[in-house]
Amino acid sequence: MRVSRPALLLTLRCLVVFSLLCAPPGAAAAEDVVYLSCGRLFDGSSAALRGPIAIIVRDGLIADIGENLPVPPGAATIDLSAYTTLPGLIDADTHIALHPGDYDSQILRETPEFRTLYASVNARRTLEAGITTIRDLGNEGAGLADVALRDAINQGLVPGPRIVAAIQPIVASGAYGLVGFSPYATLPRIAHEADGPVEVRRQVRALVHSGADVIKVYMETFEKKQPAGDVLSGSRTYSDEELRALIDEAHAAGVKVAAHTYSDDNARRAIDAGADSIEHGLYVTEATFRIMAARGVAYVPTLLVYELWRDAKIFPTSTADTRRRLKNTVDRHADAFRAALRTPVKIVMGSDTFELPGTNAQELVAMVRTGMTPIEALRAATSRGADLLGLAGQAGVLRKGAFADIIAVPGDPLTDISGVTRPVFVMKAGRVIVDRVTVDRR
Repeated sequence: MRVSRPALLLTLRCLVVFSLLCAPPGAAAAEDVVYLSCGRLFDGSSAALRGPIAIIVRDGLIADIGENLPVPPGAATIDLSAYTTLPGLIDADTHIALHPGDYDSQILRETPEFRTLYASVNARRTLEAGITTIRDLGNEGAGLADVALRDAINQGLVPGPRIVAAIQPIVASGAYGLVGFSPYATLPRIAHEADGPVEVRRQVRALVHSGADVIKVYMETFEKKQPAGDVLSGSRTYSDEELRALIDEAHAAGVKVAAHTYSDDNARRAIDAGADSIEHGLYVTEATFRIMAARGVAYVPTLLVYELWRDAKIFPTSTADTRRRLKNTVDRHADAFRAALRTPVKIVMGSDTFELPGTNAQELVAMVRTGMTPIEALRAATSRGADLLGLAGQAGVLRKGAFADIIAVPGDPLTDISGVTRPVFVMKAGRVIVDRVTVDRR
């Protein structure tokens, strides 16, 4: 979908006004120097919590971190000693232009401009929930909403997480779109169709030119609300030649490729062609996860969205047959996830839904419930997410020189992971977004 320059300018102007109306309550400008007194602390990569420990934030970065650090003169002090301090969380598979309500109506009845404004609300709620960085893997027909919002956030016009944007996925003709409508109807495109090596290269170049930070490719057809057989399934889309051309072009442009994949066979094909991550991987085997580990391919399982779908919390599941198929899918997905846990593959947290905005961290609860240790789940949502997004050492870690993306949560997440869904303190790039603790500003 192409959006005219006047429409984009109008959207950005609206975002400026909207930000003044919808700034997070209590959001504060970045202080020159902030001193955080932390009780328990997870630094993003260690195998255990540390503490007590202090963090000094200066000009949006972590200036120092360690025990018994003196308070710099004139610093604002924040006491987090009763909480667990973590790096800001990273959601590596989201769709920020989606919102609660009927999926088809959003695409058919709402303009890209309206959906961009709605996405800014999702962005604020996501940030307030402690998610300071996201990777948006397709805005479902909302034009350039994700890159416009990304740039507006980066310029400080609206509050929101750091965004790595895909714009829209690349798909083979007829592989991904709205379903259940007359074939004569002209429907909005929710993906960019391209066929043949030359055309997929051209489409990659067009997306990168439009501002895409990552390319998403559909390895299989997928029709929402119409699962086939006993589980969700789809037919193969791209040939090996097309897939190699797509990934080669993306890598030549310096961007990574996320492969939407369900079957084990298509996961293998994506891995062989050089994909950087496998999204969902509902039926991937342990042997394939071991290949992924050896080649440095990340796994983003997105457990939560399929559970929500099974339970009719996002898409209708009115018939007993559909509910049965979705239950089988969730069970098989859990088996695949547990197979991944038996291997050294890098697992990264992604929620894959904005139908319930601000609930991203519930994916960590689902991961732990399905067998992952809490410490590994925290790594999946911090340092490992940063590695996948090209932000290693900057986001997802609490160390000197990193972004001052810092959250605090109640309790000990190693004994109760659900605490990550209830942050009491959120800071992004040195700016306090949520503050439900005692603050002493000297």
